[in-house]
Amino acid sequence: MISMWIGPDDTLTVGQIGFLVEKHQTIKGWRRHELRNVPAHTNQTNEPRLHGWCGTYNDLATHARGMVRVERVAKNGRAYVREIDGAELAAALDELGYPDLAS
Repeated sequence: MISMWIGPDDTLTVGQIGFLVEKHQTIKGWRRHELRNVPAHTNQTNEPRLHGWCGTYNDLATHARGMVRVERVAKNGRAYVREIDGAELAAALDELGYPDLAS
């Protein structure tokens, strides 16, 4: 179960649900997380993915990290997110148009 701080991102609000996507660059040594309305897609077949590696291009790897809810937003714009699962996950995937990702 993922729970972590992401951001800063001024567009995030408490209660917001979205797809957590991680971008990672090995050579420069940085890792960033962002909340999206659409899931990460694989770079070869362009299939949406809820969990796992989606591909790497120019040393920039993309990983799908599941769906999360924003629990808190700090004054500096960083947000504390927690992964959702079960019926809540199925309902959120259905609402966003990705019910097939629930299986």
